[in-house]
Amino acid sequence: MVLKNILVHLDDTPQSPLRYDLALQLAQKHQSCLTAYYSTASSYFARGGEQEQWQAAKADCAAKAEQAGVKFAWAESDETEAILPLTTRVIYQATYADLCLIGQAGKQPPPPRDLPQRLILSSGHPVITVPFAGNFKTIGNRVMVAWKAGRASARAISDAMPILQQAEEVFLVSFSTSPDERKENERTLEKMALYLARHDVKPKLESRLISGIGLGDALLNRAAEEGIDLLVCGGMVAGQMAPLASDLLKQMTVPVLMSS
Repeated sequence: MVLKNILVHLDDTPQSPLRYDLALQLAQKHQSCLTAYYSTASSYFARGGEQEQWQAAKADCAAKAEQAGVKFAWAESDETEAILPLTTRVIYQATYADLCLIGQAGKQPPPPRDLPQRLILSSGHPVITVPFAGNFKTIGNRVMVAWKAGRASARAISDAMPILQQAEEVFLVSFSTSPDERKENERTLEKMALYLARHDVKPKLESRLISGIGLGDALLNRAAEEGIDLLVCGGMVAGQMAPLASDLLKQMTVPVLMSS
């Protein structure tokens, strides 16, 4: 897969410009078209109540894209979509993108708290969720992949492949809670490393035993130690959010790519 169209959801939160800058960085690296979609949960949007904010955001985004040499598009909801809930509107837009960047819900609305989960499960494409707290200068340079043999991790790795191939460093990590589990994880870890090598990705492998700490906390701790700027994780198991994915979406400290 190649990233020909990257969608970024913008709104009236303070984190929105940062999210756009990260998306612009990815689009520049992958020579993608960057599509911006400005929309909030406000019921006044369809009646033009946010036109001033909308126009200002559009002008700023277009100027930054031009300066970066990135092809830029501005998405708008048609009359049918405009009256729908925000989450549905974003899902519709993400259907036509190879990758979507959205923001984690903060302590105050908007956006809806379930927007990342529903987008990951429904859009059919990978989603990068950017934490509401933190100031992130880069994305996709130092990537950590959470590995557990199965569909969820395999799909996430496949969807993240264009980013992994462009990354400066990739860590493929597996955490286990028992020696037997660790032995099995190490066996499949080596197999995945070989698969990645065939795609010109040479990851650093890590297999660790953990106790007294959750898997999500263990991953985020290692991400902090290694200066990771993107965490890749499987999102869906048996038609619903995987437990690890749900935990990460609540307590993330770095941008996280998930897919279903």
